[in-house]
Order: sequence, then structure tokens, then C-alpha cells
Amino acid sequence: MATMLRYAPLIMLISCANVQSTTLEVNGQQLHKLTCSEFNSSLEKCKAKASELCQEKYKLLSHSKEVYPDAGDGMYYPAKHHITVQCTNL
Repeated sequence: MATMLRYAPLIMLISCANVQSTTLEVNGQQLHKLTCSEFNSSLEKCKAKASELCQEKYKLLSHSKEVYPDAGDGMYYPAKHHITVQCTNL
């Protein structure tokens, strides 16, 4: 149990660094919503994942950044980027 607790912060950081992807269908078109934490330059990772999902060509429909305020308790929560892309066949 103590060993597992020792690695808990590392597991949390690794999970924050991943790109989360959701595929939606809106008006017959496939859209991808990607969420990336700002840990390890995540906006670039989001764009790389969008290129992978869309076979290099996509149109950026929206981009927002979610920032968590400093609570003063010593815990750092990295900002998150949310992007929505539409694959293009051009």
C-alpha cells in the first residue's frame, strides 16, 4: 500500500499529460473534441493528435483554455486546452 501511495503523484502527472479525444457527429459531419492539459506543451500534442485522427488535414473549429486559479494551498493544476476539429478531404 505504501509503495502505491509513493507512485500516486507520478501516475496523476502522467494522466494529466495525455490527450483525451471524443468523436461526435453533428449534422452528418464527424467532429473531434480534444482536451489536453498544459503539461508538456499540450497544445502541440492536441494538434498532433488531430492530425493523426484526420490523416493530416483538419479545420480548427474552436479553441479554449481553462485556467485554474492559485488556491494558495501549494497544489498546482495545469491549464487545459479544449479544441474542436473537423476533418477535411482537401
